[in-house]
Amino acid sequence: MQITEFKKIGNSNRYKMFVDSQFFAVLLDETIVLNNLKTNVDYDLDYLNKIVFEGQKKVAFDSAIAVVSKFSKTEKEMQNYLKDKGFLQSSVDFAVQKLKEYNYINDDNFAKNYISTKQNSKGKKAIFFELKMKGIEENIIKKHLQNIEGQEQTLLVLATKFAKNKQNDTKLKEKLFRHLVSKGFDFEEINNTIKKVLKNESWD
Repeated sequence: MQITEFKKIGNSNRYKMFVDSQFFAVLLDETIVLNNLKTNVDYDLDYLNKIVFEGQKKVAFDSAIAVVSKFSKTEKEMQNYLKDKGFLQSSVDFAVQKLKEYNYINDDNFAKNYISTKQNSKGKKAIFFELKMKGIEENIIKKHLQNIEGQEQTLLVLATKFAKNKQNDTKLKEKLFRHLVSKGFDFEEINNTIKKVLKNESWD
């Protein structure tokens, strides 16, 4: 296989390296020079992977640190972020493992904190789905969702706010129902709340 092109990324010191006309990896100019990498020269795949890994691993870790210093990330989110930046899987795995060792990434803590933040605005169903999409394992999500004792008060607050200053009729009832369903609450909880707020019979 041959390196067919090096394409500089903006004004940075990073380059996209293309092998056999396909994007292969992102490298620092230092790595390219130190390893005397050139276009139109045959290279062994294992050799290129080794060079890329050694050149990328610190950069990948530094990039990851820069992100988690500002925003909390799950393991899956960080994996995707680094892949999108053009790092090889080996470099991504190295960076993520280091972050986990230093406790910069901890899916258990992420789920706990996320639930604590969202439980006053969303139902368990919505929170469960959102955390699943972020790559959190189901057993971790369920463990922390069990700590939510009840959301009756949360539902009451959200429903009262939605219905405030609106005409109490069938249309409001339907809109309120859809609104609370979109927040991820259970039908029975929603039904009981609607009866309290609108003082109507349950919705069939």
